[in-house]
Amino acid sequence: MIKALSSLLILSAIALSGCGTFIARASSSYTGYDYYKGTQSNIELLTTRGATGYDGYATIFCWFSIVCPVVAIATLPVDAALDTVLLPYDAMN
Repeated sequence: MIKALSSLLILSAIALSGCGTFIARASSSYTGYDYYKGTQSNIELLTTRGATGYDGYATIFCWFSIVCPVVAIATLPVDAALDTVLLPYDAMN
């Protein structure tokens, strides 16, 4: 049972890897950053840096959910790597 749960947790982490990068680059999303958008989105979700209006509530909800900070921290290296690969794309846009 524990082996099945741990494999499910690992598969979930892999499935969510890089989600900050893809969410930050969505057409409906607005970030004030030109480079490393996904990494900055994760950092803003974990801290209240740059939080205005309801953004602070999103951070509070993230910390109360307990899973959100763990996922954001676990996917932060993948988001940084994807943002590095996407630097030429960001520079052209």
